[in-house]
Amino acid sequence: MTRDTATRRPFAGTSTGNHGLTRPEVEAVLQQFGYRATGPRSTVIDAVIAHRRPFTAEQLVAEVSGSRTGPSIGRATVYRTLEILAAVDVLTRIIQPDGHPAYVCDSLGHRHHLVCSGCGTAVAFTKCPVDDLVRVLTKDTEFAIHDHLLEVFGVCPSCQAGAS
Repeated sequence: MTRDTATRRPFAGTSTGNHGLTRPEVEAVLQQFGYRATGPRSTVIDAVIAHRRPFTAEQLVAEVSGSRTGPSIGRATVYRTLEILAAVDVLTRIIQPDGHPAYVCDSLGHRHHLVCSGCGTAVAFTKCPVDDLVRVLTKDTEFAIHDHLLEVFGVCPSCQAGAS
């Protein structure tokens, strides 16, 4: 995905297949940040990249703990791995319309999302309108700002058409 390009991703549920990310690509990013590719971490990565739609940590826990292949993976390992993947911009943590967090794995790097409050469709965008604000805030407040989140909520075209 190129900068300034939005990609539609349906929000609820899961489906098989991936969106272009591979385990070796994700593990290479982790290695750049000093994280090892352990067996349980690789299993979590495989489960993450299989999702084309946003998913919750608990959904992932159920998937990997229900897997009959490989060693049992605990809840703490799943949560830690998700936090690491979010910290290195493999995942984005978003807030669902019901206020609960979910994760999106749609591309590498920093991105934000439009979220439909009707059906939950999530649309990623990479142009960051907050960067200028962060520079001003850093200068004005002397904070060492290290990250930010931006989610925009609205009603997608399909939900608008259904409401007519």
